[in-house]
Amino acid sequence: MRSRLRLTVFVAVFVPALLAGQARGVPTPESVFGFRPGADYKLATYDQAVDYLRQLAASSRHIRLIEAGKTTRGRAMYFALISTPENLARIERYRTIAQRLAHPAGLADIEARALAREGKAIVHIDGGLHSTEVAGGQHTLLLAYDLVSRASEPGTKALLEHVIVMLWPTINPDGQQMVAEWYMKNVGTPYELSPVPGLYQEYVGHDNNRDGYMLNMIESRVLEHTWRAWEPNIIYVHHQSSPFPTRIWLPPFSEPIGIEAPPLTSREVNMIGMAIAKGLEERGQVGATHMGTAFDAWYPGYVDYAPVFKNIPAFWTETALYAYATPREYSIDDFPPNMRDLRPRSLYSSPWKPGWWRLGDAVAYMETASLSVIEYASKYKESLLLNRFRAGRDQIVRGGTAAPYAYVVPQDQRDPVAPVELLRRLAFGGVRVSRLTAAASIDGRDYPAGTWVIPADQEFAALAREVLDAQRYPDLRQYPNGPPERPYDAAGWTLPLQMGVTVISAGAPLGPDVRAKLESVDGGTKVPPNRNEASAGRDAAAGRDFSPARYVPYDSGSIDRSPFDSVPGAGFDTNPAAAAIVPAGGRMSGSGPVLSLDPAQNNTYRAINRAWRQGAIVEFASADAPGAGRYLVRGLGDAAQADLVTSLALVAERTARGGVPVRKPRIGVYDPWTGSMDAGWTRWVLEQYGFEFVILRPESLRRPLGDTVDVVVLAEGAVAMPPDAGRGRGGAPRPMRPEHAATVGDDEIARFEQFVKDGGTVVCLGAASAFPIQRFRLPVRNVVAGLRPEEFFLRGSIVEVIVPGGSRVMAGMPEHAAVFVDSSPVFETLDGFTGRVLARYPASGSPLRSGYLIGEKVLHGKAAALDVRLGAGHIILLGFRPQWRGQSFATFKVLFNALLLQ
Repeated sequence: MRSRLRLTVFVAVFVPALLAGQARGVPTPESVFGFRPGADYKLATYDQAVDYLRQLAASSRHIRLIEAGKTTRGRAMYFALISTPENLARIERYRTIAQRLAHPAGLADIEARALAREGKAIVHIDGGLHSTEVAGGQHTLLLAYDLVSRASEPGTKALLEHVIVMLWPTINPDGQQMVAEWYMKNVGTPYELSPVPGLYQEYVGHDNNRDGYMLNMIESRVLEHTWRAWEPNIIYVHHQSSPFPTRIWLPPFSEPIGIEAPPLTSREVNMIGMAIAKGLEERGQVGATHMGTAFDAWYPGYVDYAPVFKNIPAFWTETALYAYATPREYSIDDFPPNMRDLRPRSLYSSPWKPGWWRLGDAVAYMETASLSVIEYASKYKESLLLNRFRAGRDQIVRGGTAAPYAYVVPQDQRDPVAPVELLRRLAFGGVRVSRLTAAASIDGRDYPAGTWVIPADQEFAALAREVLDAQRYPDLRQYPNGPPERPYDAAGWTLPLQMGVTVISAGAPLGPDVRAKLESVDGGTKVPPNRNEASAGRDAAAGRDFSPARYVPYDSGSIDRSPFDSVPGAGFDTNPAAAAIVPAGGRMSGSGPVLSLDPAQNNTYRAINRAWRQGAIVEFASADAPGAGRYLVRGLGDAAQADLVTSLALVAERTARGGVPVRKPRIGVYDPWTGSMDAGWTRWVLEQYGFEFVILRPESLRRPLGDTVDVVVLAEGAVAMPPDAGRGRGGAPRPMRPEHAATVGDDEIARFEQFVKDGGTVVCLGAASAFPIQRFRLPVRNVVAGLRPEEFFLRGSIVEVIVPGGSRVMAGMPEHAAVFVDSSPVFETLDGFTGRVLARYPASGSPLRSGYLIGEKVLHGKAAALDVRLGAGHIILLGFRPQWRGQSFATFKVLFNALLLQ
């Protein structure tokens, strides 16, 4: 009966519209794909989606297709602009208005109101980026068709008169292509639900929406570049899956939300979430829920939440998913016991009853949600635009009336390139960075010319505060003295701590004398003497002739414009302000044929790898030698040495010293066919610093490892479960295809252990340390294993460790170091231990620097990292995460040193 009713509704509502669209020459998706998006057992690829959008754009004046940039694999990223022909004809004017309201300095309230009346709401909607969450990339095609084919109907026309829809078929094109091709290859076979081998976005997989402020990935930079050019008024990213058995999760978010999230913007997010719920109920699409304990908005790195800190209502939703395009029928017995009564709840007022759930259902829910957002933007267009101005104005006022008034970043740092890496990311994201043109005193401290300053009286200051200040995650318990409510993601991420950069908060306002010595880093205008009132006066960006630069796609480039930073190609240099943030020039002192390099500088390792490729010899000055703890490069001529130092902005010495030879290691990164995000991040970090490596799969352990590698890296999650043990959401079995189903048995473990005993090195990151401890029977215990969360809890936080001197693995690290931990092991050595403690937690007090910690006494005096000897080899147990998401620049060197220990 349900299926007949669904068919009747489809015929009555959609078929006339489809026929009408065809009659007007607008192609239907079925005419291009041969099936309707959302059909059982069918998925459209990204290439098919773009082809369809091209045909749609050729058929109608209501849509334009625009290229935004290229993906990591070189596939073009597109978005479509959908609105009335009149609006599209004046698109540059509306983009100018969006830019002006987003940057309100010097704009009077009366002018802002006039612009809000004239402007149009630019609404970003996309098909998601977690590519196994397949419904998003199918719904965008139906949404595009329905908007364009019905554009002349009164209801749709009224919407598009006030809204310009920025519709992205997906924001992970490589992933959609990969997943759709994989599924269609396997449909109808025993491997229909088989997981995609590897990660569905190069390097990062599911972490692709955790790169919102670091912008390490090309795709992240394409989005940021486009958003800063268009300054949309809403950003909506589709996800799956909702907490079972609910059908769609919507904002308001779970607790907690970001401390620095602008209040007005947060209110708008909440309103939009409720507007979507209303739209779903109006269409009989039950099962919407809000808040709960699933999806908090504490971490600002979500690509779909980071824009909130730039005063844009940005959010995601989670629509129910079984697996790919395969349908599933649920019974009441599948429901959790506490949900079987189907009782309405305050934020789940229309419970979903058990039955069939299909891809088409998810697509329909998503389209309703997207249309509800467009309807909201149309209905509240003027206040939406005006609130962008108000939220930015409020940030400017706050930065001039409350501390911190500025963030000061000296150029003199342990690693002189690290502050450049930090500031370039902020500047690319729209935070304005200035520098002193002459020496000045700020908050009672003297700083030389060239010091970077981020004034807090600017519209995107919330992002600066959110990533530069320390976090204190609230102590939320399930009940008094009970288990903690766990952060959905990281609890603390403070970039100065992660990147080893000294950043000083100014507790007093910047006086006129200081502002007179500040200029924007790109050599532009002086910083205005008073930005406290957005409506007071005008600055260089404030006149009626304000107009943004012509929009061009993000160009990732093939030539590395700034070889000193970690991002290859054009990187951040496409943004003039980011490109102008450069380190002091590289310099050498002393005399002699040997180049001596400090491991505190990450680019030392890039220099080592380049030197090896040029035939040089590398040595390490051991603890009892002059210049202890430094890497020595011999065999390069003066010009080659100068090129390394200059291009990599190194501070180096020339010397005649010698040291212990360092062999170029043959590195293997273990990455199972299921794909490890931490292994992917490891690959990214190693590639950026010039390390060569091979990928090891389970079948690689069937032959002697020593024949191909000297060092094996075991990343977090790479050895967490057998490769054939996966199950999909809702309990779907996920059998691996035979070519990817190799397992690691006792014979492989024995061969792996022998590799170490024969002189190999294994570097274990985070929880991967459990593998050799258990399987090689190491005399080491993880003291936090088995503790209840109310006894000990430490997830996604930054802590302090003490680093003893004399270890090559820890070369370049300060005695008191900040490290990122995430459910990390804490070590205690047992009888028979041979090796070295590399880092230890303090014997008293709390080591927490940013995040959330319960049970600090458990850590006192325990080891955070060990070098365990096994036969002639080393097992390096790094309890912390030295390369976490490409953020922890201060500890990259620990991973690099471990690789060079051979």
